[in-house]
Amino acid sequence: MLPPTPRRRGRQLKTTPHQVHTVSVRLTEAEHRELATEAQDYRKSMGEVLRAVWAGTPDVARPARPRTVEEMAQLRQLIGMAGNLNQLTKQLHAGHHVSEAARQVLGQLYRLLDELAPDSAR
Repeated sequence: MLPPTPRRRGRQLKTTPHQVHTVSVRLTEAEHRELATEAQDYRKSMGEVLRAVWAGTPDVARPARPRTVEEMAQLRQLIGMAGNLNQLTKQLHAGHHVSEAARQVLGQLYRLLDELAPDSAR
């Protein structure tokens, strides 16, 4: 018969074995608010955000910020317009005149793209 394993008491450590050192940093109210907002946006802890910045993780390697409800609605609208444009293309290849409908869809598409990325150039 094996001896009973000892029970651990108290709270378990949340850090991994590699993260054993603690560093304190003083921030202004504005800096703390900005760090807290970024951590909330990325759904990470403030420490994880600071480690990513300090380690020099390139922006493309960082996890994407979760999309807002408004952004999701705009993306669904964009997907719908892409489907409409695809249908118009099929009708055009079948010999139908779709220039006015295509102009309308493209106008809506450009307006939506301006909302999504107003600073980008076409």
